Amino acid sequence: MARPVEENILEKNFMTLTSLGSGAFGEVKLACHLPTHTHVAVKVLEKTKNSLADIITEVEILQSVKHRNIVNFFHVIDTSSTTYLIMEYVSGKDLEYFLRERDFLEENEVRPIFQQVVSGVHFLHQKRIAHRDIKLENILIDRAGNVKLCDFGMARQLAEGQMLEEFCGTLVYLAPEILARKPYDGLAGDMWSLGVLLFVLVTGQFPYRESTFEGMYRVINTTNYPIPYHLSKPCIILIEQLLMVPNQHRIIICQLQERQWLGNIKQHVAPETKEILSKVMETMCTMGYTHGEIVSSLKHKQPSNLTATFNILNLSCGDSHQKNQEPCLNGNPEGAFRLQLPLKRKASEPAFPTNKGDRKRRKIHHAQ
Repeated sequence: MARPVEENILEKNFMTLTSLGSGAFGEVKLACHLPTHTHVAVKVLEKTKNSLADIITEVEILQSVKHRNIVNFFHVIDTSSTTYLIMEYVSGKDLEYFLRERDFLEENEVRPIFQQVVSGVHFLHQKRIAHRDIKLENILIDRAGNVKLCDFGMARQLAEGQMLEEFCGTLVYLAPEILARKPYDGLAGDMWSLGVLLFVLVTGQFPYRESTFEGMYRVINTTNYPIPYHLSKPCIILIEQLLMVPNQHRIIICQLQERQWLGNIKQHVAPETKEILSKVMETMCTMGYTHGEIVSSLKHKQPSNLTATFNILNLSCGDSHQKNQEPCLNGNPEGAFRLQLPLKRKASEPAFPTNKGDRKRRKIHHAQ
């Protein structure tokens, strides 16, 4: 990352509009990128609450992934006390909010959502990146049904065969091998979380519900989750293959993509970069940048407002989802939903109610 700069640098090119959500490790704000009049999400990471190593890891992973179902990363601004991550703003809801007024979704409603989540996770796992916090709150969905996976604060890049020991994640989504406090495969842990996610989407309930890590581990290993009568056999089989307690028997992401219930998943295709690059360069030159400045900045890959502008325009030209978003000429985007972008944390409680009558969030203490 770049060296720390003056504290008010964010205000030079971004106008903060409102808070989108907050947590123990910081806040996410809606802001306007003034040079392009584009809404962005700004993740504010205070250095007193986040280790420098964790911040660097999150930035490096975000910089290395570009996929239509993963939130886009634009820029990082590093000051002596705070790091600001500038990311794509998705004008919509997270899935937890999306499900609040529904008991559950029909399988045909869930399929296109889950397909997109699986596509994003497949892209990550091909790069051996474990997300480690796949859950309703970390999946954004816009009005058109486009899905984006967000919050990479717990993500890790894995070497071949590497096992993880850090105990982190959200209790009701944690795989039993993680709850057992043993070295674990981060990719297999993601697959368990996908199983929990699918179960919640089609039933409105979590497969296992306990308030402590020890209790969750015990109930997973001693009881069977309920299977509602309305689920189809292919859906039940898929959930069983994802919620397999021995992780060596759990299906991997490539196998998941081939399952009958999912149907045909749209293949990820990178946009035609040559045509997009030409449009972006032309636009930036009309903004006052020179061709040489742009090329030099991109070549050295140093965070700057120039590279932020380039990345934002690059998305606007190449991503049809982004093209449909309204410019932030005055205040908040008209009709935009207030959504919560979850922040990095070591362990957290489920936000989605575990039964119809319980709308309160239970506090789960962090692991010691």
